[in-house]
Amino acid sequence: MCSGDQLRRDALAAYLGTLPDFTLVGRVAGGTEIIPLAEAQRPDIVLLDGGPRPVDRLPALRTLHERVPGIAAVLVYEQLSTAEFATLRDAGLAALVPYTHGLGGLLAVLRAIPARSWLAGNGGPLTARQREILLLLRSGHQVREIADLLSISEGTVENHRRRVYAKLGGLPPPAGARPASGERSAEPPLPVGRPVLAVAVGTTGPVLDRVVTTLITHRLAVVREHGPEAVAQVHWLRTHRGPVVRVLVNPTVDQVQAGAALGWTAVMVHDQPVDRRGIAEAVAHGIHGMVASGDVEHQLVPVLHLVAAGYIVLDPTASGVFTDALTGRSGSASASPSAESASPSPAPAPRAGGLGALFRVPTVAFT
Repeated sequence: MCSGDQLRRDALAAYLGTLPDFTLVGRVAGGTEIIPLAEAQRPDIVLLDGGPRPVDRLPALRTLHERVPGIAAVLVYEQLSTAEFATLRDAGLAALVPYTHGLGGLLAVLRAIPARSWLAGNGGPLTARQREILLLLRSGHQVREIADLLSISEGTVENHRRRVYAKLGGLPPPAGARPASGERSAEPPLPVGRPVLAVAVGTTGPVLDRVVTTLITHRLAVVREHGPEAVAQVHWLRTHRGPVVRVLVNPTVDQVQAGAALGWTAVMVHDQPVDRRGIAEAVAHGIHGMVASGDVEHQLVPVLHLVAAGYIVLDPTASGVFTDALTGRSGSASASPSAESASPSPAPAPRAGGLGALFRVPTVAFT
């Protein structure tokens, strides 16, 4: 993995480290550093962060393609013009993924690249335009996104897509596509390392039900909290050795403060927008991640893992709140459990440094 943003690099590495189907063999900051690392480790995939100027990675991509052929190069980017895409399309890329597809979209693309098979073609030769369409389809782009990026109509994209299918004898659905009715989607992998225990808090209702269902679907241990004092006395919870993260669904002030008194880190799921003051107060009371209720299925688990690893996950518009919140937290009088206490282990303290966007979604920025 190559990214010049240390916080983004560390956060993504922390999340990939929880997934048993990935092994991260190295991470570097600069494009020149990725070449000797790839030559030494010979990974299946090289993931490069292009940021707002993905064409800056072009020299590294060309060198990588020449010196380490057979490795799938995946480039993630913040924005990309039609001209920039034309520059990158022949750089030997296996996939080109925008930040807006999120962590879920990126993982779907990475998992759809079996070792070396992305290089193979089993049909007639493709035209330059068809190769572009194929690259973007394999990168998880939808027809509308492809049309916008190539400045062509959606109908033209569909026509090229059908011809690509015909020449290659059929393609899998675009990465990230939902299974057809009746098909069974792949089960999410079991987390490894220190297991995260989620404590679900909130009034019974559809949002809380979706939160619990999402956690169970991803095979995370979850307990329903009806009162923090009672939960803290549950025997198996007291003996849990991994991080404990409360998931607060539209919490009341009492629910927020009760968890803060126990020293537990929390993620808040909210229906209504939270202003700057609300964010600062939330972080000061141990809420280190926020997820809009509409994004629960796609964003809750990644945010939960990052918070458990010690990160704060906020909206990119919350610039400056991090410092404000830490100032408020340092002045608070909340007591932390003593070393002899039988209370569960809290998640590690947040890592300093602020938060830039890793993958932007409507209300959350991974950093």
